[in-house]
Amino acid sequence: MSPEARMEELRARLSLARGAATLLLATVASEVDLDPSRRFLLDVLRAAPMTVTDLGECAFNDGPARWAELTRRASADAFVLAANPRGALAGAAFARLLNAERELLRQLAGPMVLLVSRDTERILRSHAPDFFTWIAQSYEVPPAGEMAAIAARLGVAPPAVEPPAPEDEPIRFLHLSDVHLRPQRVKRYDQDRVLRGLLEFLERDRATSPLDLVFLTGDLAQSGKREEYALVVDFLRRLIEVTGVPPERLFAIPGNHDVDRDMGRWLLRTLSTDDEAIAFFEEPASRGFHEKKFEAYRGGLRDLLGASRPLGLATGAEAVEVVDVRGARIGVASFNSAWFAQGDDDHGKLWLGEPSAHGAAQRLADEGVSFAIALLHHPFDYLHEVEREEIERIFERSFELVLRGHLHKDKTRTILSPRGGYVEVAGPAAYQGSQWPNGCFLGEIWARRRAVRLRPYAFSSGADPWVLDPKVFPDDADQGYCHTFSLPEKRRVKSALAKPLERAAAMVLSSAPLAKQRALAAELGIATPEGRLSAEVLRQVSRVAGALPPQLARLWALGKWEQLVRAMMEEQGDDKPRIERTDASFLEKALVRAAHAFRRYEREFDIDSGEFRKDAPLVFRTALEVIIDGPVYRQASVSASTGAASHLMIGGLNEPGSQRAVIQVNVVRDPAPGGEVTSIAELDRYIELSGAVHAALVLVGAVAPSADEPRIEHVKTPAGREALLLRL
Repeated sequence: MSPEARMEELRARLSLARGAATLLLATVASEVDLDPSRRFLLDVLRAAPMTVTDLGECAFNDGPARWAELTRRASADAFVLAANPRGALAGAAFARLLNAERELLRQLAGPMVLLVSRDTERILRSHAPDFFTWIAQSYEVPPAGEMAAIAARLGVAPPAVEPPAPEDEPIRFLHLSDVHLRPQRVKRYDQDRVLRGLLEFLERDRATSPLDLVFLTGDLAQSGKREEYALVVDFLRRLIEVTGVPPERLFAIPGNHDVDRDMGRWLLRTLSTDDEAIAFFEEPASRGFHEKKFEAYRGGLRDLLGASRPLGLATGAEAVEVVDVRGARIGVASFNSAWFAQGDDDHGKLWLGEPSAHGAAQRLADEGVSFAIALLHHPFDYLHEVEREEIERIFERSFELVLRGHLHKDKTRTILSPRGGYVEVAGPAAYQGSQWPNGCFLGEIWARRRAVRLRPYAFSSGADPWVLDPKVFPDDADQGYCHTFSLPEKRRVKSALAKPLERAAAMVLSSAPLAKQRALAAELGIATPEGRLSAEVLRQVSRVAGALPPQLARLWALGKWEQLVRAMMEEQGDDKPRIERTDASFLEKALVRAAHAFRRYEREFDIDSGEFRKDAPLVFRTALEVIIDGPVYRQASVSASTGAASHLMIGGLNEPGSQRAVIQVNVVRDPAPGGEVTSIAELDRYIELSGAVHAALVLVGAVAPSADEPRIEHVKTPAGREALLLRL
């Protein structure tokens, strides 16, 4: 079959399947072809007498449940959706999701074309065989050139050519850990031999792969004594010289060997509760004595790297630094996992500080970083069990790359979860004695491509003392024993929204029945003890539930949407006074504010569009109660034009008509010709019954959620009365 005939068959099949939940697969040669092929395919399909909606590209953690919701939000005869999970790991996770949710394909609002590359198709066939049984037909999409010719023969104008995106340049970094510099004469010769070889190697490598960033994840010294940091500073100065990386792009944190244990001998070894942790990490005075353990570390590094740098000793937002490198905005959070390190029995006793991690994550979101890196010394299982899981959840939402040390052994892993995920890299010891393995990582960050590539190096006693280490990634011989990790997309919520979300989540959760509180906690992966949930556990659930708008869908499902909307409106509108009804334009002003709130929540909450719009009259009433200085009542009614309606009354029956208003809210499911005119006519009846001077018609579902900002129109009813028309 010719390419043109294949496209004609695809158009015909979509036309015949209108209104039926049907999935078709279209394959392009490579992921590079996905975007241009999608644009040409849409234009070819739209040449037929049917409406085709472009659903864009889905994330790897969006499956049939999300697809069905997207199709229900738009009114169209057919839909096109692209999928491009980057990397084999993300592809396998995507395939498992499709297999698990395949039954939900029945909920598609109409026929949908899923556009993927051949590589993705192979992964899906391998990992999601049951999903493939739901595909009605597969098509191979011709190359872009052939598609352009087909479009031209159909009389379709070629799609506008978008300017190419800036080339994604690699950001190169060095990760060193556990240098353990010490002044003893016996050790000096051995450590100089190993580290001198490292500096010589880095100087040679600079000619072909110049570095942009350097990360040191702790244990720069051996025992946290002042004389050791003279050696540390000398080494760092030489490192800066040979790499050409300026001091402000070298990031360091302390480890347990940077602790002066003589200073910490009588200090608290750990914390017991979340409340103690909040006090320690949010009140600087609480950390005063523990900071003395790091005086030699801070004093040694601040002159070279900068007195105002966090160096792992700041907390929360102050732990974050942002640098712009090669067109990417990189955020680096330097954490100190050694606040309570004192001996060899630190496992399970250390604290990173949930308030500190949360504050850093919020700063990264507010700074609009494109790639976030976390530095810490210890593995997560060294953290106290009270905070360990929550710290990992914050990292999954907020960071792309986590660099650590401590165990003197290289280890890499990718974490993927519904919250996002990251790549964790444990660096080997840069120096622990020439008779032991010594190593480091060189890496490349591809911020736009969402990938990290690692090159492992190890010390050798040969002519070239530092060589590529094939033992770290033995299965990647074809890649030169380097490995590339794919990263999930991140959606960081700025604090202007995140803080109200968290407080709103707390309000909703506190009024929910215990059984539903427990169910939500279980869904979010939070363990709950027997009996009533403590304030500490409720706060943890609220923080997780409110951390990302998609989590709020679970709160909506509790049936507590009214409290959620009210809390959101009150939290975000503290600086806005209520609208006085003595203002002749009070209704128009109130509708604009309520409409903005409605549209914002519909976009930002990952709530099924049908569920959200079904509750539209109640959402509107709740919003108006916060916005207007008077009572708001609701009465259900039946609309002749839509069948689903509700009218709201503002003001009491004994108040002047100029301070009263009637608002008819219609949920438009299947827009009928002339339905809008009929709805406006129905306003006359409501105005006569209420005696109100002001009136408005709100049509929910009349435009797509992605449409422009809501606008108010001035219309007249058949009886000649002034009214307002708002389409949502």
